[in-house]
Amino acid sequence: MLLVASVPVVGIAGANAVLSYEAELAAGRRTAGILSDVAAARHGTAIGTLQQTLEGLARDSRMLDASPAACEALLRSVVALYPTRYHDFWVLDAEGRVRCGARLGAPLAGDTGPPAYGRGVLLANEPYFQTVMRQSKFTLTPFRRGSATPPVIIGAVPVMRDGKPEGVVAGSLLLDHFVRMEQQATASAQRQRVWLLDRDGSALPLTAAGPIELPAPELLRRLTMPEAPDALEVRAQNGAEFAYANAPLAPGLRLLVGLPTGEMRRAANTVLLRRALELAAFLLACLVVIVVGADLAIARPLRLLAARVRKWRPGAPFGGKPARGEPDEVRALEQAVTEAAGAIGAREEELRATLRQRDLLMAEIHHRVKNNLQIVASLLNLQAGRLRDAKARAEFATARDRVQALATLHRHLYTNQTFEVIALRPFLEELAEQLFNALGEQPGQRIHLAIEADELEIVTDQAVSLALLITETVTNAIKHGFPDARSGTVSITVRAAPAADGEGQEVTLRVHDDGLGLKLDDEEAAQGIGLTLIRGFAGHLGGDIEISNEHGTELVVRFPLRRREADPVLGSVAA
Repeated sequence: MLLVASVPVVGIAGANAVLSYEAELAAGRRTAGILSDVAAARHGTAIGTLQQTLEGLARDSRMLDASPAACEALLRSVVALYPTRYHDFWVLDAEGRVRCGARLGAPLAGDTGPPAYGRGVLLANEPYFQTVMRQSKFTLTPFRRGSATPPVIIGAVPVMRDGKPEGVVAGSLLLDHFVRMEQQATASAQRQRVWLLDRDGSALPLTAAGPIELPAPELLRRLTMPEAPDALEVRAQNGAEFAYANAPLAPGLRLLVGLPTGEMRRAANTVLLRRALELAAFLLACLVVIVVGADLAIARPLRLLAARVRKWRPGAPFGGKPARGEPDEVRALEQAVTEAAGAIGAREEELRATLRQRDLLMAEIHHRVKNNLQIVASLLNLQAGRLRDAKARAEFATARDRVQALATLHRHLYTNQTFEVIALRPFLEELAEQLFNALGEQPGQRIHLAIEADELEIVTDQAVSLALLITETVTNAIKHGFPDARSGTVSITVRAAPAADGEGQEVTLRVHDDGLGLKLDDEEAAQGIGLTLIRGFAGHLGGDIEISNEHGTELVVRFPLRRREADPVLGSVAA
């Protein structure tokens, strides 16, 4: 019976030990994934900046219309601004001939030899030229290592005229720039290995990493494909155990992070062995306690009773007094229960006091976060006032509105006193009015504001994305939907209904304006940061987005309403 009674304990403890072991083993993949995401965010800015620079040059009329000397002067000025990042920029006409280049004019600082091309040279057979002219979009080449030029990666964009490519602007990004960025960022983290992978499977180490620390060649080729796994744990070419994680930087360029997991695996084995020993010692102690307790509580009173029965003779009264201690055990049990109840009551009061302190602390935190965000918004506003460029001032104002939306959210959190959910309707009303005021409008004057929302509570995680999404849509509607003193209405509607699967609720958000409407056929507008942020926020909400431009602009997002997680401390106190 004792062995059978110990089976659940063994099962639970064994399952916990196995789960702890698997969690230790998975730590390497999780850590590699986190490092990969961080490194991808860091190096993705270099590729994004290259693309933005090329697109800005492609829009400049001097690329094809001005003299080659004027074109080369502009390209040299760009290279001179970032000499440690870019090596060269050049322009090809529609036939693929070199029209101008940064290194074709006056010598640049750091030049070690002649350029790899000359004015008028035909480069129509270059894959990047053919790809850009055919697809009319930004493209990257594999790594290039020349004898007269440093290792680079080339990016190219089309020069569009009347919807057709009339030429190509190309630029070479120094691969040493990635190495320097990674060395500065991981100076104190010597364990991780980082590589850049191009579309041909070539690996460029950004940290101190040898080729034998890469995975097998066939697996490395798999990692360059779009359907490559995000993270996996395999042996490197030198036989060491590594956790690899990869992340895309751009089409044809990926980032690979490797993390040695030998120590982690040994630590997991040590944890498993320690848990097994702890389980064995615990079971042994339990068996000893059960045997002794059973003897004192059951066997000893029965033996005493049996002794009294053996002394009894027929006709004689059943003599003797109850064994000393039997009533005391009952009284002791009652006293123990009383003391336990008193201890539980005292503990409950301590927990309630702790919860009150936690609520005060959370309120103070949200209050300070709100104040800090308002300070940030004010600083952005002051900085915007010092700028002469209207476009730059508009960008600062947009950033200010986003920060102010988050500050309003934190104010509602500490006002609501739950710190996990907010009432949706009053938050939307305050946020929309705040956006109108920030853009110099008053609801109900030139532009009317209509808000219809069900009485809902929304959790903090979804409230952040919803606040930023509404900030983007309402700001775009006011700025671009009603130019030249045009009047109209901006309406925000939030409705909740049972989800299709019968579990929980589905929320439908509609933001509609009867202004000029969004030009969805405009590729630049469709790929702008505003719509990119809106799609990102909708995805974070876990929903789908629909945008139409009939009779103005209407944005519809449907997403599941997440439930607030139960507070374990409150649940235990209530129990």
